[in-house]
Amino acid sequence: MSKKTLLLITGLVLTISVAGCGNKKDTAETETAVSREDVITGYLIDNAQQYVTLSSYKDLEVEKPIYKVTDEDVNMEIENYLYEMSQVQEADRGAQLGDILTVDLKATIEGDTTPYFDEDDYAIELGYEEFGPEFDKQLEGCKAGDTKSISCSFEEEDGYEDWIGKTVNFEISIKMVEEIIIPEYDDDFIKNMGYDSKEDFETYLREDLAKNYAEQSDAEAQTNALLAALDQTQFKGYPDKLYASCSASVKEQYAIFAETSGMSESELYEAFDMTEEDLENEILEAVNIRLFISALCQAENITVTDEEYSAFLDDQYYYYGYEDTASFEADYGKEYILWALYENKVSSFLLENATVNEVEHSYDEDYYEEYDYGEELDGLGSAQEEGSAALEPNQEEEVDVVEEPQNGE
Repeated sequence: MSKKTLLLITGLVLTISVAGCGNKKDTAETETAVSREDVITGYLIDNAQQYVTLSSYKDLEVEKPIYKVTDEDVNMEIENYLYEMSQVQEADRGAQLGDILTVDLKATIEGDTTPYFDEDDYAIELGYEEFGPEFDKQLEGCKAGDTKSISCSFEEEDGYEDWIGKTVNFEISIKMVEEIIIPEYDDDFIKNMGYDSKEDFETYLREDLAKNYAEQSDAEAQTNALLAALDQTQFKGYPDKLYASCSASVKEQYAIFAETSGMSESELYEAFDMTEEDLENEILEAVNIRLFISALCQAENITVTDEEYSAFLDDQYYYYGYEDTASFEADYGKEYILWALYENKVSSFLLENATVNEVEHSYDEDYYEEYDYGEELDGLGSAQEEGSAALEPNQEEEVDVVEEPQNGE
């Protein structure tokens, strides 16, 4: 099975820079430099205009979040580096918060003799609260060779739907206790990182964060532009082949997500509280997005060339964890990658022709707490500036969808 993941809309688009994706004006200016034979054809939906009524897609009001690099951001990056450089070693003592326990674990529900959960050499990080805080608390002080019986009751917020309101009995054999040794943030660490001083290292971190934030802002603004244009568009039917293709793609992505999450597809849908109607709407949204992209590309003469496609493969294969472009293309498929490139070009075109409202955002305290490794790192910078706005959840606008298929190609 391929390594596709659930990505934004058609996927991959977040990693492509806005720069270099031209609008109609750019296309006209470079038309003489681009050989028409180099344009990749045969992937956009033919006669998409018969299914799409393009409304006003220029001068749209689009929000672009602007993220300011804070001291907390820098501190979090330092903690990330320290954690990456940490070492794990066996601890000849009782388990403490932050330790990793290797255990044989069996769980039964309210006296049932058949184990609901039965794993050998299972890793538990104390403090992560995988089975709740009470579970972790009762393992504190245990040593290798100890056995432990723990009974816990689970509430709805604990995330185990089958265990809600029930008592779960755990039988645990502790095989090994390991501690994570995190290096000190000192001059030796800075030298090992290749910097002369903490100031130089933190300057590098700030500049790198600023670059990443700028790319994130561009990507989110592109998405907002696309969603705003889709909201202004009317759809009337679709080709049957397109529906079948989008249905297979959406279902495949959920199947892969379920597999990588260790769940069945039905368990995944249940976890996300998704109904058959929700899945159908998502498929139809994918259909409408491809119709809109095709219609706008045809209206504005937006194309993708062989050179652009090859450049994307060269730029991105390593980012997605591949050793070469061939394996990257084989796993994702040329059609999937091309749709991402078309989507990016359309999103860029829409953004370049939009009225962009920049809004300053910063992450709230909960965001930083998620990355707290439990180590008190002194001297990493001042406290976060007061009064900074919290990043609001990105609530995607709903796309108009047709309710019933209409016969088409």
